[in-house]
Amino acid sequence: MGVKLFLICVLGLGCFLGQAAVPVEGIVYFKEGSSIGFSGNDRVYIPKRGRDVKVFRNLFTRDKQKEIYPIEGIDSIVCWHPRTPEHRRKFIPAESIGWCWLYFSTPHICAYVYSGRGYGIASNGGIQVYQRKRIFGRSQVVYYLRKSGDTAYYSLGRVKSRTGNAFRERICRYVADDAALCARIRNSDTWRDKTVLMLRDYHIGNQP
Repeated sequence: MGVKLFLICVLGLGCFLGQAAVPVEGIVYFKEGSSIGFSGNDRVYIPKRGRDVKVFRNLFTRDKQKEIYPIEGIDSIVCWHPRTPEHRRKFIPAESIGWCWLYFSTPHICAYVYSGRGYGIASNGGIQVYQRKRIFGRSQVVYYLRKSGDTAYYSLGRVKSRTGNAFRERICRYVADDAALCARIRNSDTWRDKTVLMLRDYHIGNQP
């Protein structure tokens, strides 16, 4: 991920309050192996929580038709803004959690972001993670991790601040089998977004 693309992602994370869902282009991938694409006048609504996927054929015409695809049969969806199809975002229906944005993926570990308020994609390709404004703050997002071979998702807790030793220690408990990376994470002093991105270097058995 280049610096420019990383900044687009970070600026989108948690910065949009109460936005209405905007349909985008995308591909729905099913567990049985098939897929359906939506572009041109066809659009996908990025789902949230544990909802089914809603799409529209000929959305901008009088002949528009709505289609619903049950979440139980979907493996993932890949979406993009029509103006920036090169910036594609993947979302998965994580069991017992709901729809999550795939923050990054390596052969060894994946990181996900969950927001109950849903997601969007800006015209510049940046991800939008929606939050709800409250009297004493805003709704929170959650990072999840899953190592290769694991079936369960590991929660890093709700994001209450951008930094914190407790957050770094929680990461290290999950990737303790990479001692070198844990040492780097413990010595880091940066935003949580960037701390999670350090896990792209995760390898089992690394020693400091």
